[in-house]
Amino acid sequence: MRKLMGWGTLGATLVLATIAATRFGGWAVVSVDNLPEYFVAGKPLVLTFWVRQHGTRPLGDLKPTVVARSGLRTVHATAWQTPTEGSYRVSITVPKAADWEITIDPEFGPSKAKLLPLKAIDATHTVAALSAADRGRQLFAAKGCVSCHVHRAVDIQTPMQAGAPDLSDRRFAADYLAKFLADPSIKPNPPNSGSMPNPVLREPEIASIVAFINSERRLSSR
Repeated sequence: MRKLMGWGTLGATLVLATIAATRFGGWAVVSVDNLPEYFVAGKPLVLTFWVRQHGTRPLGDLKPTVVARSGLRTVHATAWQTPTEGSYRVSITVPKAADWEITIDPEFGPSKAKLLPLKAIDATHTVAALSAADRGRQLFAAKGCVSCHVHRAVDIQTPMQAGAPDLSDRRFAADYLAKFLADPSIKPNPPNSGSMPNPVLREPEIASIVAFINSERRLSSR
């Protein structure tokens, strides 16, 4: 009897674990909605970002944290949820002009988003605009492409989803790639294979990512 009760308890535990994994498990894609090219030291940098389970289902009621690092300096901030489920906002102020590495942790399993370094400048300074390819390189990280895809020019984290193609040496017809990024469903998927979620990109963002993927990799060190 004790043995049967033990197996019953174990079975119930496994069922509960399965339900929890279905609801809370897996991984999430963090996508920054309003990534600037630069920001100003001493003034708040406000970022809005989405957290979507497996890149599709918006995840609400999370407590994301954001960390900015430059050398030995570290700045922490806590994001808050906007009225739209899955959408969060954070305000973070860095103390000096420098390149800052920003990490967004949605507090959802192992999922984290690392952005390529963003330059904070003094209020009195101006900087030249990024090229389309360099801007696309920033967006490749900020929009969550690195959650699934590998690219040598954006080697900042290990993809959480296996099987997506390595894009380091790939080139595509620009018109087709732009249409695909706007609506990935235009490409049928083989049976029993995953589909790429819609990254929800604006036209200028699509143009920059296309320029990056199809570039000859003559990119700046940023």
